[in-house]
Amino acid sequence: MTYTLLIDDKGKNTVTLPASLQTSGQTAAAFGSLLVPCRIVSSSALTDCVIITSDIARRLSIPFAANIHVFLTAEAVHLGPLVGILTAGFTKSLHRPVGSRSFFFAKLLAQEKQVGGFAFLFGTSHIDWENGMVNGYFYTERGWERHIVPLPTVIYNRLPNRRIENDETFQTITETLQTAYGIPVFNGHFFNKWEIYRRLASHPEAQPYLPTTAAHITWQTVEQFLARHTEAYVKPADGSLGRGIYHLTKKNNVYECRFRDEQGETKTALFPTAMALWHHLLANAPLHRYVIQQAVPLMTVNGRPTDFRVHTNKNEYGQWQVSAIAAKIAGRQSITTHMNSGGIVKTLEEIFPDTVQRETVLTRLHHAALTLSRCLDETSETLIGEIGFDLGVDKQGRIWMFEANSKPGRSIFKHPGLKEADERTALLPLAYAVHLSKTALTEPEALWP
Repeated sequence: MTYTLLIDDKGKNTVTLPASLQTSGQTAAAFGSLLVPCRIVSSSALTDCVIITSDIARRLSIPFAANIHVFLTAEAVHLGPLVGILTAGFTKSLHRPVGSRSFFFAKLLAQEKQVGGFAFLFGTSHIDWENGMVNGYFYTERGWERHIVPLPTVIYNRLPNRRIENDETFQTITETLQTAYGIPVFNGHFFNKWEIYRRLASHPEAQPYLPTTAAHITWQTVEQFLARHTEAYVKPADGSLGRGIYHLTKKNNVYECRFRDEQGETKTALFPTAMALWHHLLANAPLHRYVIQQAVPLMTVNGRPTDFRVHTNKNEYGQWQVSAIAAKIAGRQSITTHMNSGGIVKTLEEIFPDTVQRETVLTRLHHAALTLSRCLDETSETLIGEIGFDLGVDKQGRIWMFEANSKPGRSIFKHPGLKEADERTALLPLAYAVHLSKTALTEPEALWP
Protein backbone atom coordinates (compact mmCIF):
# COMPACT_ATOMS: atom_id res chain seq x y z
CA MET A 1 0.00 0.00 0.00
CA THR A 2 1.17 3.52 -0.72
CA TYR A 3 0.56 6.64 1.36
CA THR A 4 0.46 10.29 0.39
CA LEU A 5 3.35 12.04 2.07
CA LEU A 6 2.36 15.47 3.38
CA ILE A 7 4.86 18.00 4.73
CA ASP A 8 3.55 20.14 7.62
CA ASP A 9 5.12 23.57 8.15
CA LYS A 10 3.59 24.08 11.61
CA GLY A 11 4.76 21.29 13.91
CA LYS A 12 8.23 20.17 14.96
CA ASN A 13 10.15 16.91 14.96
CA THR A 14 7.12 14.67 14.41
CA VAL A 15 5.98 11.93 12.05
CA THR A 16 2.26 11.14 12.16
CA LEU A 17 1.14 7.78 10.81
CA PRO A 18 -2.31 6.27 10.19
CA ALA A 19 -3.47 4.15 13.13
CA SER A 20 -3.56 1.14 10.78
CA LEU A 21 0.25 1.15 10.81
CA GLN A 22 0.94 -0.56 14.10
CA THR A 23 4.06 1.02 15.55
CA SER A 24 5.98 -0.51 18.42
CA GLY A 25 8.04 2.17 20.06
CA GLN A 26 10.01 3.41 17.05
CA THR A 27 11.96 6.56 17.88
CA ALA A 28 13.33 7.65 14.50
CA ALA A 29 12.42 8.29 10.88
CA ALA A 30 14.62 7.12 8.01
CA PHE A 31 14.97 8.00 4.33
CA GLY A 32 17.59 6.12 2.35
CA SER A 33 20.77 5.98 4.43
CA LEU A 34 19.73 8.88 6.71
CA LEU A 35 18.06 8.32 10.07
CA VAL A 36 16.97 11.06 12.47
CA PRO A 37 15.49 10.75 15.98
CA CYS A 38 11.96 12.12 16.19
CA ARG A 39 8.54 11.65 17.72
CA ILE A 40 6.38 8.98 16.06
CA VAL A 41 2.64 9.30 16.67
CA SER A 42 -0.48 7.67 15.23
CA SER A 43 -3.77 9.26 14.29
CA SER A 44 -7.09 7.53 13.69
CA ALA A 45 -8.00 10.50 11.50
CA LEU A 46 -5.45 9.40 8.90
CA THR A 47 -6.08 6.51 6.51
CA ASP A 48 -3.88 6.85 3.45
CA CYS A 49 -1.47 9.67 4.25
CA VAL A 50 1.60 10.26 6.38
CA ILE A 51 2.42 13.70 7.77
CA ILE A 52 5.95 14.77 8.57
CA THR A 53 6.95 18.14 9.90
CA SER A 54 9.07 20.28 7.61
CA ASP A 55 12.14 20.10 9.86
CA ILE A 56 12.10 16.28 9.55
CA ALA A 57 11.74 16.54 5.76
CA ARG A 58 14.70 18.91 5.70
CA ARG A 59 16.91 16.80 7.97
CA LEU A 60 16.12 13.68 5.93
CA SER A 61 16.65 15.56 2.65
CA ILE A 62 13.28 14.44 1.28
CA PRO A 63 13.14 16.38 -2.01
CA PHE A 64 9.36 16.82 -2.34
CA ALA A 65 6.00 15.38 -1.32
CA ALA A 66 5.07 12.14 -3.09
CA ASN A 67 3.32 8.81 -2.73
CA ILE A 68 5.44 6.58 -0.53
CA HIS A 69 5.68 3.21 1.12
CA VAL A 70 6.22 2.90 4.86
CA PHE A 71 8.35 0.09 6.29
CA LEU A 72 8.66 -0.44 10.05
CA THR A 73 11.75 -1.79 11.76
CA ALA A 74 12.43 -2.06 15.48
CA GLU A 75 13.92 1.42 15.74
CA ALA A 76 12.64 3.45 12.81
CA VAL A 77 9.85 4.30 10.42
CA HIS A 78 11.35 4.08 6.91
CA LEU A 79 9.80 6.41 4.33
CA GLY A 80 10.27 5.91 0.62
CA PRO A 81 11.95 3.81 -0.55
CA LEU A 82 14.73 5.77 -2.22
CA VAL A 83 15.77 3.91 -5.38
CA GLY A 84 18.97 4.90 -7.19
CA ILE A 85 19.42 4.01 -10.86
CA LEU A 86 23.13 3.86 -11.59
CA THR A 87 24.34 4.75 -15.06
CA ALA A 88 27.10 6.67 -16.86
CA GLY A 89 27.58 8.99 -19.82
CA PHE A 90 26.18 12.14 -18.23
CA THR A 91 26.16 15.38 -20.21
CA LYS A 92 26.18 18.97 -18.93
CA SER A 93 22.59 19.47 -20.11
CA LEU A 94 19.85 19.28 -17.47
CA HIS A 95 17.31 18.81 -20.26
CA ARG A 96 19.09 15.72 -21.63
CA PRO A 97 21.31 14.58 -18.76
CA VAL A 98 22.28 11.30 -20.43
CA GLY A 99 21.91 12.34 -24.06
CA SER A 100 19.72 10.14 -26.24
CA ARG A 101 19.01 7.78 -23.32
CA SER A 102 17.30 10.60 -21.36
CA PHE A 103 13.89 9.76 -22.84
CA PHE A 104 14.09 6.12 -21.72
CA PHE A 105 15.16 7.08 -18.20
CA ALA A 106 12.47 9.76 -17.99
CA LYS A 107 9.90 7.10 -18.84
CA LEU A 108 11.40 4.76 -16.24
CA LEU A 109 11.49 7.37 -13.47
CA ALA A 110 7.96 8.52 -14.27
CA GLN A 111 6.72 5.09 -13.14
CA GLU A 112 7.41 6.06 -9.52
CA LYS A 113 4.02 7.77 -9.45
CA GLN A 114 2.33 4.41 -9.96
CA VAL A 115 4.72 2.39 -7.86
CA GLY A 116 5.33 4.81 -4.98
CA GLY A 117 8.61 6.01 -3.52
CA PHE A 118 11.42 8.13 -4.94
CA ALA A 119 13.60 7.08 -7.87
CA PHE A 120 16.54 9.00 -9.27
CA LEU A 121 19.39 8.69 -11.72
CA PHE A 122 23.01 9.04 -10.68
CA GLY A 123 26.60 8.28 -11.61
CA THR A 124 29.52 7.45 -9.37
CA SER A 125 30.85 11.02 -9.67
CA HIS A 126 27.64 12.36 -8.09
CA ILE A 127 28.31 10.66 -4.74
CA ASP A 128 29.50 12.84 -1.85
CA TRP A 129 31.32 10.19 0.17
CA GLU A 130 32.21 12.52 3.03
CA ASN A 131 28.57 13.29 3.81
CA GLY A 132 26.98 10.11 2.45
CA MET A 133 24.82 12.03 -0.01
CA VAL A 134 24.08 11.92 -3.74
CA ASN A 135 23.31 14.80 -6.10
CA GLY A 136 20.80 12.88 -8.22
CA TYR A 137 18.59 13.55 -11.21
CA PHE A 138 14.83 13.31 -10.62
CA TYR A 139 12.21 13.44 -13.35
CA THR A 140 9.15 15.40 -12.17
CA GLU A 141 6.15 17.11 -13.75
CA ARG A 142 8.48 20.07 -14.28
CA GLY A 143 11.04 17.96 -16.11
CA TRP A 144 14.51 17.00 -14.93
CA GLU A 145 15.59 18.37 -11.54
CA ARG A 146 18.61 17.80 -9.34
CA HIS A 147 18.25 17.15 -5.61
CA ILE A 148 20.75 16.15 -2.96
CA VAL A 149 19.46 13.05 -1.19
CA PRO A 150 20.91 10.31 1.04
CA LEU A 151 22.47 7.17 -0.40
CA PRO A 152 19.63 5.04 -1.76
CA THR A 153 17.95 2.03 -0.18
CA VAL A 154 18.43 -0.05 -3.35
CA ILE A 155 20.43 0.40 -6.56
CA TYR A 156 19.34 -0.69 -10.05
CA ASN A 157 22.37 -1.00 -12.34
CA ARG A 158 21.70 0.39 -15.82
CA LEU A 159 25.27 1.02 -16.96
CA PRO A 160 25.37 1.26 -20.76
CA ASN A 161 28.29 -1.02 -21.57
CA ARG A 162 30.83 -3.54 -20.32
CA ARG A 163 33.78 -1.18 -20.74
CA ILE A 164 32.48 1.09 -17.98
CA GLU A 165 31.34 -1.82 -15.84
CA ASN A 166 34.81 -3.39 -15.99
CA ASP A 167 36.53 -0.14 -14.99
CA GLU A 168 38.41 -0.73 -11.73
CA THR A 169 37.19 2.51 -10.14
CA PHE A 170 33.59 1.69 -10.87
CA GLN A 171 33.97 -1.83 -9.52
CA THR A 172 35.49 -0.52 -6.29
CA ILE A 173 32.65 1.97 -5.82
CA THR A 174 29.85 -0.53 -6.39
CA GLU A 175 31.57 -3.02 -4.11
CA THR A 176 31.80 -0.34 -1.41
CA LEU A 177 28.13 0.58 -1.75
CA GLN A 178 27.16 -3.06 -1.31
CA THR A 179 29.55 -4.19 1.40
CA ALA A 180 30.28 -1.06 3.46
CA TYR A 181 26.83 0.53 3.18
CA GLY A 182 24.77 -2.66 2.81
CA ILE A 183 22.88 -1.38 -0.25
CA PRO A 184 21.48 -4.19 -2.45
CA VAL A 185 22.32 -3.82 -6.15
CA PHE A 186 20.29 -5.73 -8.71
CA ASN A 187 21.32 -6.59 -12.28
CA GLY A 188 24.77 -5.60 -11.17
CA HIS A 189 26.64 -7.14 -14.11
CA PHE A 190 26.32 -7.83 -17.81
CA PHE A 191 25.91 -11.55 -18.41
CA ASN A 192 28.71 -13.62 -19.95
CA LYS A 193 27.32 -16.21 -22.36
CA TRP A 194 29.63 -18.99 -21.20
CA GLU A 195 28.96 -18.34 -17.52
CA ILE A 196 25.21 -18.30 -18.15
CA TYR A 197 25.42 -21.56 -20.08
CA ARG A 198 27.46 -23.24 -17.33
CA ARG A 199 25.00 -22.17 -14.64
CA LEU A 200 21.94 -23.29 -16.57
CA ALA A 201 23.57 -26.53 -17.69
CA SER A 202 23.94 -27.44 -14.01
CA HIS A 203 20.18 -27.09 -13.47
CA PRO A 204 18.08 -30.10 -14.60
CA GLU A 205 15.03 -27.96 -15.39
CA ALA A 206 17.03 -25.66 -17.68
CA GLN A 207 18.98 -28.32 -19.57
CA PRO A 208 16.24 -29.18 -22.14
CA TYR A 209 16.30 -25.59 -23.45
CA LEU A 210 20.04 -25.36 -24.05
CA PRO A 211 21.72 -25.87 -27.43
CA THR A 212 25.11 -27.56 -27.14
CA THR A 213 27.67 -24.88 -26.35
CA ALA A 214 31.43 -24.94 -25.74
CA ALA A 215 34.22 -22.52 -24.96
CA HIS A 216 37.97 -22.75 -25.65
CA ILE A 217 37.40 -23.26 -29.38
CA THR A 218 39.92 -25.39 -31.28
CA TRP A 219 39.83 -26.74 -34.82
CA GLN A 220 38.78 -30.09 -33.36
CA THR A 221 35.85 -28.34 -31.60
CA VAL A 222 34.76 -26.81 -34.91
CA GLU A 223 35.01 -30.17 -36.65
CA GLN A 224 33.09 -32.00 -33.91
CA PHE A 225 30.28 -29.40 -33.82
CA LEU A 226 29.81 -29.42 -37.58
CA ALA A 227 29.98 -33.22 -37.76
CA ARG A 228 27.26 -33.47 -35.14
CA HIS A 229 25.04 -30.46 -35.91
CA THR A 230 25.95 -29.42 -39.50
CA GLU A 231 25.54 -25.75 -38.48
CA ALA A 232 26.96 -23.74 -35.59
CA TYR A 233 27.48 -20.16 -34.42
CA VAL A 234 30.73 -18.76 -33.07
CA LYS A 235 30.07 -15.62 -31.03
CA PRO A 236 31.73 -13.45 -28.39
CA ALA A 237 30.93 -14.50 -24.83
CA ASP A 238 30.68 -10.81 -23.87
CA GLY A 239 29.11 -9.56 -27.09
CA SER A 240 25.79 -7.93 -27.84
CA LEU A 241 23.69 -6.71 -30.77
CA GLY A 242 24.92 -9.58 -32.91
CA ARG A 243 28.38 -8.09 -33.38
CA GLY A 244 31.25 -10.44 -34.18
CA ILE A 245 29.08 -13.51 -34.90
CA TYR A 246 30.13 -16.21 -37.39
CA HIS A 247 27.73 -18.74 -38.88
CA LEU A 248 29.45 -22.02 -39.76
CA THR A 249 28.08 -24.75 -42.03
CA LYS A 250 29.42 -28.01 -43.42
CA LYS A 251 28.00 -28.89 -46.85
CA ASN A 252 29.35 -31.68 -49.05
CA ASN A 253 32.62 -31.72 -47.11
CA VAL A 254 33.08 -27.96 -47.63
CA TYR A 255 33.24 -25.70 -44.61
CA GLU A 256 31.40 -22.40 -45.01
CA CYS A 257 31.77 -19.33 -42.80
CA ARG A 258 29.34 -16.37 -43.05
CA PHE A 259 29.90 -13.13 -41.17
CA ARG A 260 29.35 -9.36 -41.34
CA ASP A 261 32.33 -7.28 -42.35
CA GLU A 262 33.18 -3.85 -40.95
CA GLN A 263 30.83 -2.21 -43.46
CA GLY A 264 27.95 -4.38 -42.23
CA GLU A 265 27.79 -6.51 -45.39
CA THR A 266 27.36 -10.28 -45.12
CA LYS A 267 30.38 -12.16 -46.49
CA THR A 268 30.89 -15.86 -47.22
CA ALA A 269 34.17 -17.77 -47.11
CA LEU A 270 34.70 -21.44 -48.03
CA PHE A 271 37.36 -23.79 -46.64
CA PRO A 272 38.42 -27.37 -47.42
CA THR A 273 39.00 -28.37 -43.78
CA ALA A 274 37.91 -27.46 -40.28
CA MET A 275 41.49 -26.49 -39.47
CA ALA A 276 41.56 -23.99 -42.36
CA LEU A 277 38.27 -22.53 -41.13
CA TRP A 278 39.60 -22.34 -37.58
CA HIS A 279 42.71 -20.49 -38.75
CA HIS A 280 40.43 -18.02 -40.55
CA LEU A 281 38.44 -17.47 -37.34
CA LEU A 282 41.60 -17.21 -35.29
CA ALA A 283 42.89 -14.45 -37.55
CA ASN A 284 39.72 -12.36 -37.09
CA ALA A 285 38.47 -13.07 -33.57
CA PRO A 286 39.97 -13.51 -30.08
CA LEU A 287 38.67 -17.08 -29.78
CA HIS A 288 39.61 -17.34 -26.11
CA ARG A 289 36.67 -14.98 -25.47
CA TYR A 290 34.25 -16.76 -27.84
CA VAL A 291 31.81 -19.65 -27.55
CA ILE A 292 30.63 -22.05 -30.23
CA GLN A 293 26.95 -22.98 -30.15
CA GLN A 294 24.83 -25.50 -32.00
CA ALA A 295 22.63 -23.80 -34.63
CA VAL A 296 18.95 -24.72 -34.41
CA PRO A 297 16.74 -24.80 -37.54
CA LEU A 298 14.22 -22.14 -36.56
CA MET A 299 10.61 -21.68 -37.56
CA THR A 300 10.34 -19.24 -40.43
CA VAL A 301 8.04 -16.34 -41.33
CA ASN A 302 7.86 -15.59 -45.04
CA GLY A 303 10.79 -17.95 -45.46
CA ARG A 304 13.01 -16.09 -42.99
CA PRO A 305 14.31 -17.52 -39.69
CA THR A 306 12.47 -16.08 -36.69
CA ASP A 307 13.20 -16.08 -32.98
CA PHE A 308 11.67 -14.33 -29.97
CA ARG A 309 12.77 -11.70 -27.48
CA VAL A 310 11.10 -12.50 -24.16
CA HIS A 311 11.47 -10.07 -21.24
CA THR A 312 10.97 -11.30 -17.71
CA ASN A 313 10.90 -9.16 -14.58
CA LYS A 314 10.43 -9.70 -10.90
CA ASN A 315 7.33 -7.92 -9.70
CA GLU A 316 6.30 -6.18 -6.48
CA TYR A 317 6.18 -9.59 -4.75
CA GLY A 318 9.65 -10.59 -5.92
CA GLN A 319 8.15 -13.17 -8.30
CA TRP A 320 9.10 -13.61 -11.96
CA GLN A 321 6.60 -12.70 -14.63
CA VAL A 322 6.79 -12.40 -18.40
CA SER A 323 6.59 -8.70 -19.25
CA ALA A 324 7.04 -8.63 -23.05
CA ILE A 325 7.26 -10.98 -26.04
CA ALA A 326 8.06 -10.05 -29.62
CA ALA A 327 9.10 -11.97 -32.71
CA LYS A 328 12.31 -11.01 -34.52
CA ILE A 329 12.44 -11.93 -38.20
CA ALA A 330 15.87 -12.12 -39.82
CA GLY A 331 16.73 -9.68 -42.59
CA ARG A 332 17.40 -10.95 -46.09
CA GLN A 333 20.68 -12.93 -46.19
CA SER A 334 21.33 -11.99 -42.55
CA ILE A 335 22.97 -14.54 -40.25
CA THR A 336 21.02 -13.28 -37.17
CA THR A 337 17.64 -11.69 -36.39
CA HIS A 338 19.08 -8.48 -34.93
CA MET A 339 17.45 -5.26 -36.13
CA ASN A 340 20.83 -3.72 -36.93
CA SER A 341 21.26 -6.59 -39.43
CA GLY A 342 18.00 -5.85 -41.19
CA GLY A 343 15.76 -7.82 -38.82
CA ILE A 344 12.20 -6.68 -38.21
CA VAL A 345 10.00 -6.92 -35.11
CA LYS A 346 6.48 -8.31 -35.19
CA THR A 347 3.92 -9.03 -32.49
CA LEU A 348 2.72 -12.59 -32.00
CA GLU A 349 -0.69 -11.51 -33.26
CA GLU A 350 0.92 -10.51 -36.55
CA ILE A 351 2.79 -13.75 -37.18
CA PHE A 352 0.20 -16.13 -35.69
CA PRO A 353 -3.24 -14.99 -36.89
CA ASP A 354 -4.61 -18.37 -35.77
CA THR A 355 -5.52 -17.99 -32.09
CA VAL A 356 -4.94 -21.63 -31.16
CA GLN A 357 -1.49 -21.70 -32.73
CA ARG A 358 -0.58 -18.37 -31.12
CA GLU A 359 -1.69 -19.45 -27.66
CA THR A 360 0.23 -22.73 -27.98
CA VAL A 361 3.50 -20.94 -28.80
CA LEU A 362 2.82 -18.24 -26.21
CA THR A 363 2.29 -20.81 -23.46
CA ARG A 364 5.53 -22.62 -24.33
CA LEU A 365 7.53 -19.38 -24.44
CA HIS A 366 6.07 -18.27 -21.10
CA HIS A 367 6.88 -21.57 -19.45
CA ALA A 368 10.41 -21.64 -20.83
CA ALA A 369 11.18 -18.03 -19.88
CA LEU A 370 9.87 -18.37 -16.35
CA THR A 371 11.68 -21.68 -15.81
CA LEU A 372 14.96 -20.25 -17.12
CA SER A 373 14.54 -17.08 -15.02
CA ARG A 374 14.06 -19.12 -11.87
CA CYS A 375 16.99 -21.43 -12.70
CA LEU A 376 19.30 -18.46 -13.34
CA ASP A 377 18.15 -16.85 -10.12
CA GLU A 378 18.79 -20.01 -8.13
CA THR A 379 22.29 -20.45 -9.54
CA SER A 380 23.30 -16.79 -9.27
CA GLU A 381 25.23 -15.21 -6.41
CA THR A 382 23.92 -11.74 -7.28
CA LEU A 383 20.47 -10.19 -7.34
CA ILE A 384 18.62 -10.33 -10.68
CA GLY A 385 15.36 -8.50 -11.32
CA GLU A 386 15.20 -8.36 -15.10
CA ILE A 387 16.27 -10.64 -17.99
CA GLY A 388 15.86 -10.45 -21.75
CA PHE A 389 15.95 -13.90 -23.38
CA ASP A 390 16.49 -14.76 -27.03
CA LEU A 391 14.41 -17.90 -27.47
CA GLY A 392 13.86 -19.97 -30.59
CA VAL A 393 11.12 -22.37 -31.66
CA ASP A 394 12.30 -25.16 -33.94
CA LYS A 395 10.22 -26.84 -36.63
CA GLN A 396 9.06 -29.46 -34.12
CA GLY A 397 7.85 -26.77 -31.70
CA ARG A 398 10.66 -27.25 -29.19
CA ILE A 399 11.90 -24.14 -27.34
CA TRP A 400 15.61 -23.28 -27.27
CA MET A 401 17.47 -20.56 -25.38
CA PHE A 402 20.27 -18.83 -27.29
CA GLU A 403 21.09 -15.89 -25.05
CA ALA A 404 20.13 -14.20 -21.79
CA ASN A 405 20.75 -10.47 -21.27
CA SER A 406 20.86 -8.69 -17.93
CA LYS A 407 20.45 -5.31 -19.60
CA PRO A 408 18.11 -6.10 -22.46
CA GLY A 409 17.90 -3.62 -25.31
CA ARG A 410 14.76 -1.63 -25.98
CA SER A 411 14.66 -1.70 -29.78
CA ILE A 412 11.64 -4.06 -29.93
CA PHE A 413 9.54 -1.41 -28.21
CA LYS A 414 9.64 0.83 -31.28
CA HIS A 415 6.85 -1.41 -32.56
CA PRO A 416 3.53 0.40 -31.85
CA GLY A 417 1.89 -2.87 -30.83
CA LEU A 418 4.26 -3.23 -27.87
CA LYS A 419 3.44 0.06 -26.14
CA GLU A 420 1.84 -1.59 -23.10
CA ALA A 421 4.75 -4.00 -22.78
CA ASP A 422 7.15 -1.05 -23.02
CA GLU A 423 5.45 0.64 -20.06
CA ARG A 424 5.26 -2.63 -18.12
CA THR A 425 8.99 -3.28 -18.51
CA ALA A 426 9.67 0.27 -17.27
CA LEU A 427 7.39 -0.10 -14.25
CA LEU A 428 8.42 -3.53 -12.99
CA PRO A 429 12.08 -2.72 -12.11
CA LEU A 430 10.81 -0.03 -9.73
CA ALA A 431 8.16 -2.37 -8.34
CA TYR A 432 10.86 -4.96 -7.66
CA ALA A 433 13.08 -2.26 -6.13
CA VAL A 434 10.31 -1.53 -3.61
CA HIS A 435 10.06 -5.23 -2.75
CA LEU A 436 13.84 -5.46 -2.44
CA SER A 437 13.94 -2.37 -0.22
CA LYS A 438 11.33 -3.81 2.12
CA THR A 439 13.19 -7.11 2.29
CA ALA A 440 16.55 -5.41 2.93
CA LEU A 441 15.08 -3.36 5.78
CA THR A 442 12.74 -5.83 7.45
CA GLU A 443 14.21 -9.25 6.55
CA PRO A 444 17.89 -8.68 5.78
CA GLU A 445 18.68 -12.31 6.56
CA ALA A 446 16.65 -13.26 3.44
CA LEU A 447 19.14 -11.33 1.28
CA TRP A 448 22.31 -11.98 3.20
CA PRO A 449 21.81 -15.32 5.04
